[in-house]
Amino acid sequence: MKYFPLIFVGVIIDALQAGVSVGIAALAFAAGPLGGAAAGAALCSVAGETAAKTCGAVGGVVGAFFAGAAAGVAAPVGMALGYIISFCLGLGGGAILFVLLKYSGIFYPSRFFGGVFGEVFPGLNWLPFWTGTVVFCILKKRREEKEALAASTTTQQPLVVANDNTPPRFADIRPARIAAGVLALMFFAGGTTAYAQTLPPPIQYVVTPEAPGPNQQVTIEAQGVGSFLGSAELTWTQDGKVMLDGIGERIYTFTTGPLGQKTTVRVSIDSSQGAFAQTFVFNPSLINLVWEADTTIPPLYKGKALYSAGSDYKVVALPSVYSGGARVSPSALSFQWSRAGDALPDKSGLGRYTLALTGDQLQASEDIGVDVYYGNTLAGRRGISVPVSAPRIVLYPRDALRGALYDAAIPAAISLIGKEITVQAEPYYFSNKAKTTGALPYSWTLNGADTSGPDSSRGILTLRQTGSGTGVATIGVSVQNSIADQFVQNASASLQLVFGAQTGTTLLNFFGL
Repeated sequence: MKYFPLIFVGVIIDALQAGVSVGIAALAFAAGPLGGAAAGAALCSVAGETAAKTCGAVGGVVGAFFAGAAAGVAAPVGMALGYIISFCLGLGGGAILFVLLKYSGIFYPSRFFGGVFGEVFPGLNWLPFWTGTVVFCILKKRREEKEALAASTTTQQPLVVANDNTPPRFADIRPARIAAGVLALMFFAGGTTAYAQTLPPPIQYVVTPEAPGPNQQVTIEAQGVGSFLGSAELTWTQDGKVMLDGIGERIYTFTTGPLGQKTTVRVSIDSSQGAFAQTFVFNPSLINLVWEADTTIPPLYKGKALYSAGSDYKVVALPSVYSGGARVSPSALSFQWSRAGDALPDKSGLGRYTLALTGDQLQASEDIGVDVYYGNTLAGRRGISVPVSAPRIVLYPRDALRGALYDAAIPAAISLIGKEITVQAEPYYFSNKAKTTGALPYSWTLNGADTSGPDSSRGILTLRQTGSGTGVATIGVSVQNSIADQFVQNASASLQLVFGAQTGTTLLNFFGL
């Protein structure tokens, strides 16, 4: 018999309920006589075997007398305890039967919740309601199969176009509402808290990517619990046109349209577990991310201020999200930011398309991501990696009237023309916060020895030749960020200065400050 195991499970649950509940209830009536007999036999054992038997009998009669007197209290307690244990066993067994009936394709709410009624009422729950529920479900299934075979035409069940994938046979939920109301009333009256457990839907859908952009390939895969989808018929339609139809066609791939063009994909499934349907709507959006670092660069610098470890930076999201053919304002979008995969709830929210952070000096890059929502719908997703660049020191010539000449940097070695030269050290990609707070001290050296000048703390050093002769001098400068969270920011530069006519190999130092 195909469904015999289900009947066997129902019989076991009912037998366990009846045995436990009746045994506990009967214990309240039998405890007195048994206890009296045992006590009488123990007290009279010193008088010999014959006397012990007599005393045991007398003790049993006395115990029965007192048990009868106390039955008014013990019997209700035993019966109540038996009902509670039977009730718990009934609910646990009912949950098991629910799963078995559901996935055997013979679950009928009206039959099942009829069994629930019997299990919750005191005095009736010891009857074999679960066994009867299984038998009634099997008989109804047999009757449906006979009717289907006898019918000349087959009428397809209407599809339930709900996002929760609920099978059509759950359309009538009145028995469930009644049973839920009775259970809730009993639980609240008895001071017991009930925790509901729900089964996962039989079909899950995986969309890759979840928030596609324009002209991007998208894959939708239907995944079912068990293997029933392998024999199910799946029909995929796109914008009302059937694109794929067949047995076991669980995967559908298509390409989205241009920016803002809506694409509607619908899948209809006819399986042994029932009929299901799901609709997907795609509005291709585009999210661009740009970043800027708050680091040092010279005035009128045409390049980008690069990020150095530990510096402040900003990331700005530029969304192109459409709804109903119209572009959605960034202030109406919710931006959920993350950093290295960790959510940033204090930086996220409606209209918050700008993210300002301080970098981690121990990381090789700053990985930022953002999910953009329009209402409860994920409109787009984008990530960006902000690389770490090493700070630099570049030397420029400085004119007394025009200031620093940023047109061209001083090469690594030059010949001194005239009697003096003024050099300005310009820091690139150091934290602007460190510069404004004076945390970027300059250290100058001349031929390896520390040196300084009136403006050396501002990165300016003037060198003069005080005598005649030839030689080579090496000028060095270094900058170290003194802020603890930005201590890895440092750089150095050097300049080899050739002065006088080269008539020998002797290096003479004729420079003064």
